[in-house]
Formats: sequence, structure tokens, C-alpha cells
Amino acid sequence: MQQPPAQARSGWWFVLATLAIWIGFILVSRAGGRGVLTGWDVAALRFGTGGLIALAFLPRVSLPPLRTTLLFSLFGGVIYACCVYTGFRLAPAAHAAILLPGALPFATAFIAWTWLGQKPNGGQRRALLWVLAGILLTAADTLAHGPQLTGRQIAGDLLFLCGASSWATFTLLLRRHPVPPLTATVATAIGAAALYLPVWWLFLPSTLSVAPLDEILMQAIYQGVLVVFIAMLLYAQAVRHLGAQTVALSMAVVPGVAALAAVPLLGEPLSLLALTGLAAVTGGALLGARAAPRPGGGAPV
Repeated sequence: MQQPPAQARSGWWFVLATLAIWIGFILVSRAGGRGVLTGWDVAALRFGTGGLIALAFLPRVSLPPLRTTLLFSLFGGVIYACCVYTGFRLAPAAHAAILLPGALPFATAFIAWTWLGQKPNGGQRRALLWVLAGILLTAADTLAHGPQLTGRQIAGDLLFLCGASSWATFTLLLRRHPVPPLTATVATAIGAAALYLPVWWLFLPSTLSVAPLDEILMQAIYQGVLVVFIAMLLYAQAVRHLGAQTVALSMAVVPGVAALAAVPLLGEPLSLLALTGLAAVTGGALLGARAAPRPGGGAPV
């Protein structure tokens, strides 16, 4: 059904705002990975800031059962963030742009098949082949570097794949235990803060005390406010105005724009292999969105 013009215009504004945050997540996180803060610190700022905001919304939601909240917090919070923010210290933004959104449909399809017995249809299988080609091209780009860089980038790439798998599990958990977006966000943020912050404070290496204030504020505001809350609510509004399939197709531009933006903003050039892998992943994402009219979970942030 065609949307009224005013509603469609509002929906596209929500889409553009969501795209800006998701693209910025890759760039800001990579900038943080090259800064003073450790990956553990960036995760702590995400959970600390997000957890405080979530407490303000707590009276407005009914939290899911404790076991479900713990699963949300682990896979959508702690495991995902620890893998991703550590990966950003080791591998370039282009690899994150390819492997985080790119590996997500592949990991989701594999876990859904092995865990839930849901086999991908023909269109999804074709899309996954494109995504797999993009991942393999990214691996080839990593191996093309010198031994010292190769070891770091392999570790970073593997962490991005682990992060994508964690977010895929979180996406499937949301399908299995459906709750409103605000409820899922509040439960994940509070649970992740409760699980992670004591461990970080007592055991994990930190450079928070010597990091510049502007770096701390940028990561706290971007990761804890824009990524954890604003992006989720904007995405939900975009789907409400335009429909899930239209929004999912629009999100397929995230890898390409983020990788291309990293060239001037972060000084990270794109090789021909990485550029080809990027094109394959973007094509696979478009095919996958068309083959799956009800995508869940959104891009990993």
C-alpha cells in the first residue's frame, strides 16, 4: 500500500537520521580504536551512559523475565561490544563496514538454520553467496599486507565476525522473545551495565584517567546515547512510516558509505580487493532484503 506523501517524507527523514548514526558508529568507533581509550573503556562508556539513560525509562516499561534479560544483555551488549571495540583497535574501518553488516545476514541464517531449523530460501541463499564472496575478498585483502599488519588485522577481522555472530544471536532472541523496541533497549542497557561495569572496574585495563576529555565525551555521547537509544527509536519510526522492507533496503548503503567516508576522514585508503568485497556485500545485502520481507534487528550498532 502506498504511503501518504507527508508520511513518506517523514519516514525518509527517519531513514536518513538512522543511516547517519549507523555510518557514524563505524567511523567514531574506529577513531576511538586509534585513540587513548582502550576498547574496554569504550564499552564501559557505552554501558555506563546507556545504563543511566535506561534507568530514566525503567518506570515506563515492563522488563522481560530475568533469563531473557540476561541473554539480551550478553549477546546484544557485553559480548558484542567487547568483540567490536577491541576489533576497531586492530583492523581498519573498511573491514568493519564489510564484516559487521555483511556477516550479519550470513551469521543469522546459519544460526537460524542450526538452532531453529529455519532453512534460507533460494533468494536468501543467492544473497548469502554474494556476502560470502565479500568476506573472502576481505580476508584476501588482509593477507595481502605484511606479516606484522596481517596478524593484527586477522585478529580484528575475527573479532568483527564474532561481533556479527553475537548480534545475529541477539536478533534471533528478539524474534523468539518479542518485546517492544524500548523495552528491549532498556533491558539490554541495564543488564549489560550491571554485568560489565563491575568487571571492568576491578579487572580490565583502563586508560580512562589519562584520556582527553573530548575523546571521553565523544565516545560516551555517541555510543551511549545515539547508538543505544536514538538509533533504535529512529529505526522503529522509519519502519512504521515506510515498512520494514523499504527501510532494510535503504540500510544496505551503510557499508559502502562508511568505508568510503573513512578514506578522507580517517586516512584509511581502500584497496581494490576491499572495494570489490564492499560491492559484493552491498549487493548481497540488497538481494537479502528483497528475499526477506520482514528483517529483524537492524544493522549492528
